[in-house]
Amino acid sequence: MILLAGPARAEVAIHGVASARGLVVEGQKSWLEGGWGRLTEGAGEPNDALPAVRGQLHLGLDWRPGSIWLVRASGVVQGEPDASLGQRAGVVEAFVQAQPDITARTQLRVRGGLFFPQTSLENVDRLWQSPYTVTLSAWNTWIGEEVRLGGLETAWILQGARDRVELAGTAFGANDASGALVAWRGFALGDRLTTIGEVLPLPPLTTLEPGGAFAAQRDDGTRPVDELEGRVGWQARARYSREGRIRVQAAFTDNRGDRALHRGQYAWRTRFGQAGLEMNLGPDVTFVAEGALGETGMGLPAPNMRVDLRFRTGYALLSWNRGPVRVSGRVEAFDNEDRDGVAEPNEEDGWALTGAVFWQATRLLRVGAEYLTVRAQRPAAAFSGADPDTDARRAVLELRLAF
Repeated sequence: MILLAGPARAEVAIHGVASARGLVVEGQKSWLEGGWGRLTEGAGEPNDALPAVRGQLHLGLDWRPGSIWLVRASGVVQGEPDASLGQRAGVVEAFVQAQPDITARTQLRVRGGLFFPQTSLENVDRLWQSPYTVTLSAWNTWIGEEVRLGGLETAWILQGARDRVELAGTAFGANDASGALVAWRGFALGDRLTTIGEVLPLPPLTTLEPGGAFAAQRDDGTRPVDELEGRVGWQARARYSREGRIRVQAAFTDNRGDRALHRGQYAWRTRFGQAGLEMNLGPDVTFVAEGALGETGMGLPAPNMRVDLRFRTGYALLSWNRGPVRVSGRVEAFDNEDRDGVAEPNEEDGWALTGAVFWQATRLLRVGAEYLTVRAQRPAAAFSGADPDTDARRAVLELRLAF
């Protein structure tokens, strides 16, 4: 963190995370390159292996013009191969927040702008980073890719000596295309955060080609952060925590998409409930678990002109941290149920295991290693003449500077 001087009672802080990674990946060509692979990197055929390098720079600015006010903006620069699609740089979040005291024990927090839903128990570090692993769970990977709330959130907070209760509601827009990736591509694993206005590739489905059922979809992919039809979505959530012991939460989100086509994109109707638990099992061990159940859909009820999907996913993570060393392990599963029975089959089920070891060499530098394996089939790939085997493995060495 870099602090800059400002007017009386004002403070400006700049945060940053820069990472350089060397990796070896086995599996199909990445979805970011227009393939069927589930990772942000890929090789070629399912059993091919490829070495690669990748870099990222996350930057954030916090301006506190007064005791209750916060103005925050953050962005990312992606160091990716030329074959990767999407933007190389852009803004991730931008919002204004006020948090006045109502009484000695209660606060009101009002946030307006574009922001991540305050639901992840994995991405708890600054700049929506995870302290536990390099690769996020499939659930939070999808949140980082497709879910951003553009609107107004109001939260009521009750703070006791050790206990804290938070109840919040959000009215939002700019998330109408959320659902396209999880339905047409399926769940993936990574840590790539979509930026404002970014267009991400969709898989090579025959239904998206000229003459296909969904050929009206823009031919360069999907823009997740987009307002298409003017309807307001909503989220409600509740959280309870006891300092140093436990945190539990639940949330429900409904973007209220009208399922129709607007300017080359469908407004997906996406809604989901989620719950999470974090427990300290001792001075050095943390347990984290999250699960979600939802549905998404678009198009008309006529045959071959709609998608209806139910999705489920969850993970459990155990992390040991003592001094400069952290060791984490995560197991997860995901399942998509095709409920329309037309066009391509969008069902899938899979699981993944992730293990990571970190050493905090200095206050700024962290050295890490991670191994991930994912097992899953994608029947829609076979429907389009590709290999449905989307199994993948990846080993990563990372140097990370945080300031």
